[in-house]
Amino acid sequence: MKTDKKTKTLLWVSGALTALICIVMNFVLIPMIEKSTEGIRCFDMQSMGYTYETAQRFLALLGEQGRNVYLHFQLPLDFVYPVAYTAFFMLALRKLGGKSWTLLFPAALAVCDYTENVCSIIMLKNMTVTEGLAKFAGTVTMLKSGLMTLTFVLLAVFFVIWLVKRKKK
Repeated sequence: MKTDKKTKTLLWVSGALTALICIVMNFVLIPMIEKSTEGIRCFDMQSMGYTYETAQRFLALLGEQGRNVYLHFQLPLDFVYPVAYTAFFMLALRKLGGKSWTLLFPAALAVCDYTENVCSIIMLKNMTVTEGLAKFAGTVTMLKSGLMTLTFVLLAVFFVIWLVKRKKK
């Protein structure tokens, strides 16, 4: 009983932290970063990946203020974010009856997010990008987006199953 209460508390705390970080990043930090980029999204917001040319153009337009916000506020917060959402997704999947293998998707998602963050730091600190790094980072971003979508689909499926089972009781 205590473990279930702890799990429920962790689920709520990780969910609230995930939502709070998401709101701050998407409604405050990312708009500040993208203010000068002529509509080019931040690296980690380009769900279909990005090209070398796009990465170069983004860096060229970013400006010192955008770069500082990205490096010193967005990315540090984006290193906390995967911990919060991974805990939330894993706890939610388990609570809804997800099998052990389903937990691999949020874990892989976090690995992709951290890899993407490291790539972003390299590009932002150097203010330059190689074709290889842009291709790798763009691919990791695309993979992260796919894993996020798959994780949400798994949550939705297990939520529906959970609701059906609950209604039968």
